[in-house]
Amino acid sequence: MIPFFRQIRQQLLQVAIGTENKVTKYLLYALGEIFLVVIGILIALGINNWNEERKNSTSENQYYCLVLDDLNLDYTKIKELMAASDQRIKVSKEILLELDAGEQDKRYLLNKFLEAFRGEAFVPRNVTYKDLVSSGNVRLLKDAEIKNSLVQFYSELENKVTHLQQNGQEASKQAFELVNSSIEFGLADFNYVNTLLGEEIVKTLPDTDWTNDSNSPYYKDFQLMLVFNATMVDRNKQVLGEILKLMEVPHNLLSKKCQEEMR
Repeated sequence: MIPFFRQIRQQLLQVAIGTENKVTKYLLYALGEIFLVVIGILIALGINNWNEERKNSTSENQYYCLVLDDLNLDYTKIKELMAASDQRIKVSKEILLELDAGEQDKRYLLNKFLEAFRGEAFVPRNVTYKDLVSSGNVRLLKDAEIKNSLVQFYSELENKVTHLQQNGQEASKQAFELVNSSIEFGLADFNYVNTLLGEEIVKTLPDTDWTNDSNSPYYKDFQLMLVFNATMVDRNKQVLGEILKLMEVPHNLLSKKCQEEMR
């Protein structure tokens, strides 16, 4: 390219030298210089734009596949949480039957209740999408269908996660109020509290086994808490299922896009 410009410059210079009028000589030469500079700038800009487009295209494809990775992680986690929800519901039902049978003591039932109550919160893996939005790189996504599906999904996902958090807070509030309603309910019967206080102190506390008295308010509250826990866990499972349903469209589009890029 440089030899080509040098050759044009030499030709213009020769034309200028061969011209009798000095003003014409310099004018032709100056115009030739300007022409070469403009052409050089346009070529440089073209190359720069091409490089920028190439880098943007690479970043765009990387973002597609990174978001897909996040969705796959969320899919796996949701499936695990739904399986755990089934187990928690199962345990809640078992405790209700065992409570009614009256064959298990209070400590056994309360500690088994922890197994039914404890659950992991769903925290979506949305780091890539957040980076796209916060950095302004969402403009790099040229596929309008994918971009729109992601905007819609993550907007609705936020509402679903808020719903799950509210359910979790309400369940925790109910359980906390029940467990802390009275020392006679059996706070010290939880293994972790028993270990913390020690047997010597636990022996000084009231030891009322209300699990054999269906008329006891603690018995009725415990029953209610178990039913509430089962229904709340089942509702959360439904919300998780709704998230999976919402995920289908963007997941399918991104899977297709990433598979095309890998060919």
